[in-house]
Amino acid sequence: MSHSRFNSITRNASPGKVKGIKILAPASGKVEIISDPTLLALGEGVAIYLTSHHVVSPINGTVVDIQPSHARVIIQAKNKLKFLIQLPSSYAAQMGLGIGCIVKKGDSVASGQPILNLDLYKIQQHLKPITLQFLILDSAPFGRIQVPHKTVEVNQDTIFSLVALPKHIK
Repeated sequence: MSHSRFNSITRNASPGKVKGIKILAPASGKVEIISDPTLLALGEGVAIYLTSHHVVSPINGTVVDIQPSHARVIIQAKNKLKFLIQLPSSYAAQMGLGIGCIVKKGDSVASGQPILNLDLYKIQQHLKPITLQFLILDSAPFGRIQVPHKTVEVNQDTIFSLVALPKHIK
């Protein structure tokens, strides 16, 4: 549950010069590293304070789990790496109000493909601020996870740069 793999959000280095596997933002908004111990038990990631209603797949992969009540989608890449995208679990009490799921379990998705449409007006009646949680469910293979932007645009900006552990450490 250590935050040691995450480098703080920075603008000091050019995001284009960051090394590692680049994962594009699934949504637009302000980015903040997650510190909630309950979420950290699942994986490491960020909260995106949403400014747009479009949510896209950050990777090519398969939808392995979906719970429309709080926009929860888990996507697995061919290399078995899994990413979780969801509104806070407290929103499940709203029974999916304002959430439009475009994909279903078992669907293959491409990076940038729409997976959710969120009606921010309806959601903000019950959830303020509106945050989308985006986690890497198994970050153990990575020595460092860089978050190069304080704000991101959906499918344009890198939200994570995953830097593998050196081979002699694995």
